[in-house]
Formats: sequence, C-alpha cells, structure tokens
Amino acid sequence: MAAAAAAAVLALALSQPSLGLELGMADTAGAPPLIPQRHQGGSVMAVLAGLGTADGLRMELRSDDLAPEPDTTFPAYVDYNRFLQRQGEIAALLQAPEVTLYGTQGSLQTLAPAPRRLDQLPWQFWLQLIVSVAGLVVGGLVWIFRQQDQASRYFALTGVGLYLSAGSAAVYSTRELALASELFRALHMANGLGTMLFCGAFAAVLLHYPTRLTRLSLGPLLVSVYLLLSLASAAQLFDGFDTALRVPVLLGFLATLGLAAWQWARVRQDLVLRAAFQWFLFAWFVGSGLFLMLVFVPALMGRDTGSAQAPSFALFLLIYLGVAFGIARYRLFDLGLWWFRAWVTVISVGSLVALDLALIAVLHVDRALALTVSLLVIGTLYLPLHAWLWRRLTGNEQKRDPIAVMQDMVLSAHRGPAEAWSDTLRGLFQPLQMERLSPSPPQHRLADDGLTLELPADRLLPALRLRYADHGRRLFSPHDVQTVRTLQMLCGRIFAYGEATRLGMEQERQRIARDMHDSLGGRLLTLLHLAPETLQPQIREALDDMRLTVNCLSSGGASLGEALGQWRAEVDERCDSAQVQLRWQQPEQGPGLDLQLEPETLLHLQRLLRELVSNALRHAKPTVLQVRFMLSGGALSFSVENDGCRLPPSGWKSGVGLKSIRYRVETLGGQVSCQEPLPGSVRQTCILPLMPEPVEPGTSGPSAAPADMVDLPKQALGSPS
Repeated sequence: MAAAAAAAVLALALSQPSLGLELGMADTAGAPPLIPQRHQGGSVMAVLAGLGTADGLRMELRSDDLAPEPDTTFPAYVDYNRFLQRQGEIAALLQAPEVTLYGTQGSLQTLAPAPRRLDQLPWQFWLQLIVSVAGLVVGGLVWIFRQQDQASRYFALTGVGLYLSAGSAAVYSTRELALASELFRALHMANGLGTMLFCGAFAAVLLHYPTRLTRLSLGPLLVSVYLLLSLASAAQLFDGFDTALRVPVLLGFLATLGLAAWQWARVRQDLVLRAAFQWFLFAWFVGSGLFLMLVFVPALMGRDTGSAQAPSFALFLLIYLGVAFGIARYRLFDLGLWWFRAWVTVISVGSLVALDLALIAVLHVDRALALTVSLLVIGTLYLPLHAWLWRRLTGNEQKRDPIAVMQDMVLSAHRGPAEAWSDTLRGLFQPLQMERLSPSPPQHRLADDGLTLELPADRLLPALRLRYADHGRRLFSPHDVQTVRTLQMLCGRIFAYGEATRLGMEQERQRIARDMHDSLGGRLLTLLHLAPETLQPQIREALDDMRLTVNCLSSGGASLGEALGQWRAEVDERCDSAQVQLRWQQPEQGPGLDLQLEPETLLHLQRLLRELVSNALRHAKPTVLQVRFMLSGGALSFSVENDGCRLPPSGWKSGVGLKSIRYRVETLGGQVSCQEPLPGSVRQTCILPLMPEPVEPGTSGPSAAPADMVDLPKQALGSPS
C-alpha cells in the first residue's frame, strides 16, 4: 500500500507539463519571477515578465504565482481563489505545443512543454514524499503488530493524515510554474484534510496511551470534529485559513499538552511505562512543536512561511520514528540524562526562534539585529540555567562514580569479597532490592523491561539480582550492564589477588610460628632451667609472650567468644598468683561473639588486656580486680578496674606502658580513657569498633567514649610503668 501510494504521488508529479525552467521569486511579491540566462560564459537572472502562445494568448507573471504554500501567502479566501484562477490560466497556456517566454524587453525564447522528468524533481519533493510514505509505513506497522490497541489504531490514522498532507504538498509545492486550478484545489484540500486528521487522531492517541484516561469514547468525537473543520475550510465557511486551519491546529497542540500532563501523572510511578512515555513525549512535542514554531506561528503573525514548510516536514520523521518505539513498547532504557539534555536543547532553540520572531514582528527590528539579540539573550540565560539544572539532576553522580565506588571497596579491607561486592553495587545503583540468585545466570542481563539487573557469579563473587535502580526512580539500562560487567571483571581480579595475598601471608605466618617455636622456644626453655631463681620470672614472661605470639600466628585467628574464654583463663591464673580476687563479666550471647578476629587483631587485643592487667597488679596493691566486657552499638567495650591505687590518674607520668596501650587502641580504630570512680580506685576503659578499620598510630580513632570519661592526654599519660 505504501509503495502504491508513493507511486501515485510520483506519477501525478511527473504528469505535469514542464518547460525545464529553474524559476526564482523576486524580492517583491508583485514583481515578475526570475529566470537564469546565459551571458558571456556564465548566467544571470533575467526577469520573466510573461508567457505567450502562437495563438496570441499572453499572460503576465508574478513572483507569488510560484508560492509553494498558498494558504500562507494568501491567508484570505478571496486572495486564495484569485491565486487558483491565475494558476488555471497559466496551466492552460502550458497545454499549447509551444510557449514563448517574454522578458521586460521582448521575447526571450520559445520552448515546447513536455512531461516532467525524474531528474527535474527538486529535493523538496523527495523529502516530502519520504515523509508521507514513512507515516504510512510506521503507522501501518504499529497497527499490524498491535491491532487490538486503540492507541495504535489512532496512530495509524495519523500516518494516513501525514500521507495526505505531505504527499499532496509534495506535488503542488514543487510545481514548476502552475497546476490546473481544480487539481490544485483538490491537492490543497487533501493537505488540509491530512493536517486536521493528523491533529485529531494524535489527540485521540494521548487519550489512550499509555493508559486510557476516560471511559468515554472521546477519540471518534475528536477525529470527527477535526474532519468537520476540514470540510468547513474546504467549503470556505470561515474568513480565511488562519481561523479555519491554523487556530484549530494550535488549539489541538495545546490540548495534547494537557493530555500529556494527565498521562504523566498517571504513569509516573510505573518505570516501564514512564520510560516509553518519555520517548513518546520527546518525539511528539519536539517534532510537532518545532513545526508549529517554524511554519504555523509565523504564518499567524503575517509572515509567509511557505518556503520553510517542505524542509520542516523532516521533523515528522523524528515524530514517527520516536513515537513508533514508544507505542510498540520497545526497551527505551537509555533516556535519563540524555532526555534532559535533549529537552534543554530543544527548549533553547525554540526560545531562540520565538524571541527572534517577536523582535521582528512586535518591535520591527532588522532581521540580522534580531538574530544577534536573540542569540545573546538565550545564550546568557541558557548556560546558567543548563548548569543549574545539571547540578540538580546529577548532584549525586560523583558519589556513584564506578571508579570511586571501586576505590572505596578496595580500601575497605575488613570486608569479605561477597559483602564488599554487594556494598559496591548498592553504592553504584542504589537498588531497592538485592538478593542472591541460584542458579547463576549465564551472563549479565536485563529482565522485567529494565526493572531488574541480573549478575552471574564470578570467582569469589556471588550471583545477584538487583531491582529498582536509584530507589525506584529509573530503569536499568544497557549502559549499566556494560558498567557492571567491566566492574565485576576488575573486582574479581582484585579479590582474587587479595585472596592469594592472604594465603601467602597465612603461609608465612605459619613458617614464622614454626621457626619461633622450634628455635627461640627451645632456647628459652633451656635458659629457664639454667638461670638463677631471680631471673626465672622474667624468662617465664618472655616465654609466655613467645607462646602468645606463636599461638596467634599459627591459629589463623579465632572468634571473639573463643578469645574471651582464653583471656579469662590467663587473667584468672595471674590473679591467683598475686592473691587478688577476680570479678569477670562478659556477655553470654550476642551477634558480636561470633565475630572472627584476624591473628594480628587477636594479638593486639590480648597484649592490650595483658598490659592493662599488668599495670593494675604491678603498680597498685589491689584486693579486687574487675574486668568487664560489653557489646553495644556495634562496638566492643572492656575495662579493667582495681582498688589500692596510690596515685590518681591525673598524677601519672607518660611511660612505655600507656604509650603501648594507646598505640594498640588507635591501631584498632578505638579510644582509651581513664577515670577514678572512687578514691583509691582506677578504671581504664577501651572502646573498639566490632569491625575495626586500622589507622595509623597518632591519629584519632572514632569518638565512642561515654560522656563521663576523661581522655588521657597523649603527652601527660600517667602510667606507673
């Protein structure tokens, strides 16, 4: 059908008689047209004053006889009818066997009219023909694949309307000189009918797409009203084309704006429909809006825009390609910020055209000056507005930059690969839901029309399903798939390298532990048996320290609950030897007790507790030693309290012991403090995060100490050691 329709338009254009001329319009509407004439090896534009035949018939020509769109050149019906009458008279002259061209000073040349050839058809004809056929093809295809959808039916009607409008305009707007008056009138009526059908049918589309707005059957009513207006215009029941054609079309455009706002309010919570509707709105309002701005609005202001109509039809290609995707519900995921950029650009261009027209029509400013002023004003306003909107819409993009997110993941060494990967995806895509998949999908893919992103398992990373990106504000896109595929490949390699490094460190710790046990341990035992009794306590302490180090290195870590049991046994033995009563308090259950401590962390904690207990036993005469462990607010808090203190904490001097305590606490990312709950007693407290992030000694750890604790000054730590 589209091929037959195109062939009909082409055959009608080729059937018209042609003189093989390239005519041009003079600057003055009433002046004769211009024709190129060869002169001294070149060509000049000569005045074509009229045409004549051998029978003595002759007719003067005017430049407005070449008007490509008569309803913009002659908006009043009286002038339009006079134009058609002249067209008929000129066409009658062209039926003669020979036609003589007359200039201002006599005959120029005599030509024999012949049917028009393909190479004589200008590019404007082919453009309008392509647009008309595209309307039929796209509208027909959408209707074929969605025959039960009312929106698709009305969309197919818009294709018919575009064919009638652009196809008829392709013939009469690119004529060489004239058409028969009745043929011209019929083609122009078809153009108006197609315009009205397009406008009414598209308003009906928005009544049904993407959701049906009302139960009333308003679609047929809208189409019928616009068809009746077209018939009224053909019957010339109004005073001119402005009232009969352009005003109803502009009102229809405003109606579609209201319907679009209504539809947007209905679908803004549905991500899939909203994505398709965004493309739908962009294609429709950009294409039709610019066409109205370039052709209809200037015509209402009294400007002849007939020459701009043919190239402006190219905007309808944008409408049909975009709207076809929207109605057929293709996966329109790559919108987002691109959609915002396109809208800002289109609004800026439209504002430039509107301001330029206003300066020319209202203030009667010269065209060149008006364009300069418009560019200056729009440029001045556009750049700051664009930057402001861009910051508002992309303010969190830097936080979710893939490289920055991956850097945060690598620096968070305390987390396992699976947890770190999940946190990375949360920071990058901010999904409302994330769950593990079993079995793993074969590849990265989108599902549920972009609501879901599925990731396969890779090395140490589990298979995951992410749903509702950016807290449900957008769909996942193919760009997201590419990003996460690259990121997962890099993260998998990083985690594999980290795992290999961890295994290497574990093997090295085991080797060091064996060497210390076999070599240093044996020598200390020998020295213990040979040394006098006065040196044996120090040797036993050195031997205990070595055993502690070897156990921590060789054990590969332990849970907090297991470590508390070992520490209690050691402190209990030391208190028995010193004849001090031990009061030990620890939580019996809780999620923190299952926390696995790395060997280095375990060693820090055990030596920290040992140093606190040693301070109490060595430098005071306690009768009771109270050790308390608590888990609260994601932190481990433990304190060592003793009586028999001879000097309050404020009088202590900094020594190696307290410096060592502060070093270990800060290494574990915690805080140490000291207070005097009762006269003669001291309580030393350490607060450590359950998931410590090691920091360099000398930097401040997290502030988690209770308000009643007094931090020991770094340079005034009073320690008996």
